[in-house]
Amino acid sequence: MRSGRICVAVLIFFAGQGLAFQWTLVKREGRDYVPIEEVAKFYSFTQASYSGDNINLEGSTLRMVGSVNSRELYLNGLKFILSFPIIKVDDQILMSRMDLSKLVEPVLRPEKILAKPVHTVVLDAGHGGFDQGAQSLLGSEKDFALDVVQRARDLLLKAGFNVRLTRSGDVFVPLEDRVSFADRQSNAVFVSVHFNAGAREEAGGVETYSLAPRGVPSTNSLNLTLSDLQPCIGNIRDPENIALATAIHAALITRLGVNDRGIKRARFIVLRDSTIPGVLIEGGFLTNPLDRVRIATPVYRQLLAQAILRGILSYNRALNRERTPEQKMVKRGDSSGPGSNDAGASVWDPLRPNVYTLPEESRK
Repeated sequence: MRSGRICVAVLIFFAGQGLAFQWTLVKREGRDYVPIEEVAKFYSFTQASYSGDNINLEGSTLRMVGSVNSRELYLNGLKFILSFPIIKVDDQILMSRMDLSKLVEPVLRPEKILAKPVHTVVLDAGHGGFDQGAQSLLGSEKDFALDVVQRARDLLLKAGFNVRLTRSGDVFVPLEDRVSFADRQSNAVFVSVHFNAGAREEAGGVETYSLAPRGVPSTNSLNLTLSDLQPCIGNIRDPENIALATAIHAALITRLGVNDRGIKRARFIVLRDSTIPGVLIEGGFLTNPLDRVRIATPVYRQLLAQAILRGILSYNRALNRERTPEQKMVKRGDSSGPGSNDAGASVWDPLRPNVYTLPEESRK
């Protein structure tokens, strides 16, 4: 007997696309799931393999890889952490409806997101003043984060963006003040720069955080809590949040060549309470012997800054590609925002990092 209740319904999952698709919904422990076979059909994957409990979907330019009982999903090699594990019910492999609508859809089809191009980037250097953040013998998180932010500011200004810093010196700024400052900016995104610390020395690599959608646990939490069910201001930007995280994380992994710890979910105050799209970057572990040497190197911090620029450029192009006239929210001549005419600017394809090209002003 099937352990989940199945119903067939015609659903319009994704706002703004104007299309209906018949999905088979499987109810499991109070949560909706959809068959992976239908995910493959909807996104036009031409080859599908389900060897054992492994999933391998391939199309002309895209590959999706995952496995049953795992929260790890790879899209052309880029690592995402799902909100819920992929499951198997009566030989049918299923993905949560939440992950389909809040992760897979905006990542695979960012042009369906109705949003204006970015003109202003709010850069947030984590910690500051008496708040040192993570520390190592080679320096502290607060200083390294500020240096990256200042380098990114210079690159973004050259590319034509407006740039605002939540702090430009070694001062402590409350998290709530950072949020209110960012929210006063228009056509803006928020990028918070941090460095990690781990209980184990071997923990290393780069991870990027996007706000957790309502009704899902944070990636680093084991169980769903009552607070996870409460609405957050930032959830109005769920599609933009994950698209921005994807663009920036892809640029980070491509440029830095470090361990990919994935795109994760959290409810950090600077993401939770902001009305503009935002991400939080963890650029490496100060507790890891290799990472901390890298982080202390100016060349590495310059690469981090370059990746932020590349990610913003890609995000702008993603949200304004292949729009119908009804979907356009900005005039055609302004469709890509600052940096749109830069020769060599990166073209959106976060799922194929090898196609990125580095803007000329950053190639130093």
